[in-house]
Amino acid sequence: MIIDIDAGNTRIKWQASLGDRLIDVGAERLSERPLHSVHATLSSQGDISRIRLLSVRSQADTAILVDAVKSLWSVEPEMITSSAAACGVTNSYTQVNTLGADRWSAIIAGAQRAKQATGSMAVCVVDAGSALTIDLVDDCGVHQGGYIVPGLSMQLRALNQGTGNIALANIPPDAGLQPGLNTRDAVIAGILLGAQQLILAAVIDFERQQGVKPLLLVTGGDGPRLLEGLGKFSNEAQYSPHLVFEGMAFLCP
Repeated sequence: MIIDIDAGNTRIKWQASLGDRLIDVGAERLSERPLHSVHATLSSQGDISRIRLLSVRSQADTAILVDAVKSLWSVEPEMITSSAAACGVTNSYTQVNTLGADRWSAIIAGAQRAKQATGSMAVCVVDAGSALTIDLVDDCGVHQGGYIVPGLSMQLRALNQGTGNIALANIPPDAGLQPGLNTRDAVIAGILLGAQQLILAAVIDFERQQGVKPLLLVTGGDGPRLLEGLGKFSNEAQYSPHLVFEGMAFLCP
């Protein structure tokens, strides 16, 4: 059995697989005892042969995760990092290691998905997590760069901290895009519409410059909320919750 671990800014996401079969998947909040709940969940599932680890945490936090893997499973984790090129995709960053490994992994998976579906690697990968990231790859597999803005929850927290009368805890699942007739609804619609229009603008500009419409893949916890209202692209956009894990398997088969 293989465990894939994606240590993000607010959560540690993981999945366990045996060959092509997904055994289990889950997430945990960051804590002083990382991965112990994962170990307890999988302790009766069988032997662990490999662990792939991706971390965008600090070096100190990543070292704690590596030690936890070694202690809990007696396995040396295989680290997923960004590189100049992999799997037919070229990293456009001047300093390739500064492109987050989670973004790189999702880009790799997205390009492979696009190639399989259309014969072209042209893809727009949106990760709607703590930050909202948009990455674009042309039909030859060259990363064209990306956009990063605060995620939906981070935008909401910023408004809560910077004003005195909003006091919204979260964006409800049934939130709409129509102009709000009260402050609460106006804030929610503004955040959602802003994120969706940024994605559409990125896709439209890419298509204008490249002459090809990219496959639009959305991942991350807030991904489903963004699929609603993506205009003419809504029927073609796909939600791919495990895109980072897919990329980890490509990067470290």
